[in-house]
Parts: sequence; C-alpha cells; structure tokens
Amino acid sequence: MKRLGLAFLAACGVSFGLFFLMASLISGGHKAIEKSDSENFIEFLRVKNDENLQARDRKRPKKPPEPKEAPQRPKLQIAQDQTPQKPQMSMQAPQLADNLALGDGPYLGSAAAGGSSDSDVVPLVRIEPQYPRKAAMQGKQGFVVLSFDITETGAVENVNVLKSQPRRIFDSAAKRALRKWKYKPQVIDGKPTKRKNLKVQLDFKLQG
Repeated sequence: MKRLGLAFLAACGVSFGLFFLMASLISGGHKAIEKSDSENFIEFLRVKNDENLQARDRKRPKKPPEPKEAPQRPKLQIAQDQTPQKPQMSMQAPQLADNLALGDGPYLGSAAAGGSSDSDVVPLVRIEPQYPRKAAMQGKQGFVVLSFDITETGAVENVNVLKSQPRRIFDSAAKRALRKWKYKPQVIDGKPTKRKNLKVQLDFKLQG
C-alpha cells in the first residue's frame, strides 16, 4: 500500500510539472509572436491627389506662310565637250625587194616578153590601228616600225617591233592592227610562197 501511495504522489507531481511547463511555453510563444508581428508591420499611407495641379497646355507652332513665287533655280554652266579628236593614221607600205613592185595587181616582171606565173604579195585588207585613249588625251604622237611575215594563205604572222617613238606607247595598238591585215600571197612557179622579213611603219598623228 505504501508503494502505491508513493507512486501516486510521484505521478501527480510529474503531471503538475508538465502542466506548468506547457503553460509557460504557451505564454512565451504568444509574446514572441506579438513582438515579431509588431516589428514586421508595414503601414500604408494613401496620398491624396493634389487638386491644385494644372495641366500644361501645349500648342502647335503656326505653319509658315507659303512663298508667293517659287525661287528661281541657278543656271548651270555646262562645260564644253573635250572629246579627243579622231587620230589620223599614216601607214607606209611594206618595204620589198627592188626587183618587185607593190600595186593594185601582181607584179608581172617579164610577163610582157614571154609570160610568167610569178607575183609578189599584194595588200588586200588593211586595218587602221586604234589610237590609245591615254595618248590621245595627252596629245602624244609618234610612230612604230614593225617586221612581219606573210604566210602562204596571205595571213600576217611573226610581228615584231623594230623601233618606236615614244617607246611602248603605240606598240600594242600597232601590232594588233598589223595582225589583222590580209595579203595576196607571193607566187613562185605558180605556187603560193611564204614571204619573210617585211617591214612597215605605222604613224600615229592627231588631226589639227
């Protein structure tokens, strides 16, 4: 019986202790919540609109008056056409042997006496060289001496510059033109024959 009485008293003491502990925890937590709520509280204020504010009245600028008469445009002076004048070409016939002649037809030689089928070259087509634009603009003139061969078909080949004045300015134009020339080939014993080492001078001169 004594043991039961002591156990009951101990149980009552423990129960009261727990109850007191729980009461103290509840009261302390409530205070902490109130304190944190007061610290984190944000106060909102409503600002009244200022009734005295005035709206700014913006006005568009006035459109400038239109001119009564349109301004006159300045007259432009057009420069004169400075197109270079067309160059005047001077071409000498190829230099041939003394016993041959170069004319409108084949050289007959002794054909008047007994007749012969031999003939020398005869020019058929001559192309004038194109005057170099830069040289024409600068007013330069000159000449080119060339050597060339005439094939059995009358075509020009093996064109070389022997002399030119001024040097290299008119060389290309002279060679391009000479390569386009056509001849009636030389005929010996009735057969077309190649003619070698002919010479011709092409002059480049401006008109006026």
